[in-house]
Amino acid sequence: MGTLLEGDAAVGQLLRRAGFGLSPADAAEYRKLGFEGAVRRLLDELAEPTPADPEGFDAYVPGAIQQAWLDRMLGGRTPLAEKLALFWHGHFATSDAKVQEPMLMWRQYLLFRELGARRFGDLVESVSRDVAMIRWLDGNANRKGLPNENYGRELQELFTLGIGNYTETDIREVARAFTGWGSRHHEFVFTEAFHDHGQKTVHGQTGDWNGDDVVRIITSLPRCHEFIAGKLLRFFSHPDPSAAEIAEVATVLSKTGGDVRSALFVIFRRPAFRDAGRERALVKGAVEFLIGALRAVGARRTPLWAHGALERMGQILFRPPSVKGWPSGTAWLTSSLSPADP
Repeated sequence: MGTLLEGDAAVGQLLRRAGFGLSPADAAEYRKLGFEGAVRRLLDELAEPTPADPEGFDAYVPGAIQQAWLDRMLGGRTPLAEKLALFWHGHFATSDAKVQEPMLMWRQYLLFRELGARRFGDLVESVSRDVAMIRWLDGNANRKGLPNENYGRELQELFTLGIGNYTETDIREVARAFTGWGSRHHEFVFTEAFHDHGQKTVHGQTGDWNGDDVVRIITSLPRCHEFIAGKLLRFFSHPDPSAAEIAEVATVLSKTGGDVRSALFVIFRRPAFRDAGRERALVKGAVEFLIGALRAVGARRTPLWAHGALERMGQILFRPPSVKGWPSGTAWLTSSLSPADP
């Protein structure tokens, strides 16, 4: 471990990683708090209610949902809540290119804002009922006798456990547990006649499981805690966390029932977070880069030209290129990135 950042440098590091950088308006305010005070303020703000939609907001106006969220990232009073929502948006990547319903995409963003800092299992349960996700991963085609495995696979591969930590049998059994979970119009519906009530064995546990049961089973696994701990560390702290660092954060998730806020508290206060040798270790995605630049010059609203700039850089909110989300890290170090690039 190298020299630790102190004072204003440490606060700047915190605001870049737990938010979108310092603006002239709030620089003095946060620096006055000091690093520990700034950490506690950011975490306390996670409990604040999600702001009301902007006056006159119409999700069906082209670009409206992107504009509204970018403005919240730029000028909102809860930067960590918006940064965490951006993290979950990439984690549970869902695209309006297939959903084709902007209001459903906006509702999914609001779900991330409301539950993103709470228990991970509760978030996964709600995402499993989210109509945008159901449309995105073909939940309405998942029925008894003809299970659709799309959500069962991605739930384990991308959302909770990671590649290699489940079997094909686990995928089939999880898909059976979610049969009958679908949507009608804009609402979640459970259709009893479509649900498979047979015995299912998921990660060694057998029963007449439904979707909530398998979420409970999977999110209680040690591997799930490790998987989420690693992703949080790589997004908020540094790109190469050690096994010991991941284990420390995973232990916090295990002991708190998956409480994300508690995990972030540990991540921000670890020495590695303020290691001067890692001060510029994280490569910003296009949205982070743009909002950080606008905040630095004191912009109060996202200019309309920003949408075209983000499209050219390869990151349009609510339109990730695939279920894997956007690239990360050094993949952004290019003059342009097509939205379709892996």
